Amino acid sequence: MIFIASIGKVHEKIKGYDYNAMVNYISSFNPTKIYVTYLTHSDIEAGNYGEEIKIMLADMTLGEKLSFRGVNQEKYQKMYDDYISENSKSPEFVIKKNIMDLMNTTVNSYLQSYWKSPETVNSEVTDSLYRAKHRLLISIFPDIEYSTWERMHKEMLDNIDMTEVTPNTVILSDAESRYWFIDHMEH
Repeated sequence: MIFIASIGKVHEKIKGYDYNAMVNYISSFNPTKIYVTYLTHSDIEAGNYGEEIKIMLADMTLGEKLSFRGVNQEKYQKMYDDYISENSKSPEFVIKKNIMDLMNTTVNSYLQSYWKSPETVNSEVTDSLYRAKHRLLISIFPDIEYSTWERMHKEMLDNIDMTEVTPNTVILSDAESRYWFIDHMEH
């Protein structure tokens, strides 16, 4: 399997990994399938997808290889938002949440300055920073991290497991999720 990260609208800021560069990078692997983990078939039918998907759908060779294996992320976002809202009165929770927000800002800012190419985005540096972030989140907010982040990714993995994955299958995920799929699919 080949694990490739999408960075959403940040593609517009990273000249060496703009939408076309990412699609060319995917093409360079001559994939048999491209499983997109951050979109569902409903997203595609509703036209709720980014430029990278438009480019791949316009390419007959890549377009026929696309398969959307995402989940209803709104469900998990609501669970997360409800948890934050329910706990926002606790001073201890506020301190932990502020640390989490600071960590998110720091990691994302660092990575956006580090990313210059497909190789830097799809690197162990990126994966290790996001892996460390989520390990810290599990220690600070275990309930919400397991019930949202972990459960959502396990549901995506189940959607992929229902298919025929080959060594040349591309797993296209958002950059923060890439490490999770590597850790759970390569072992």
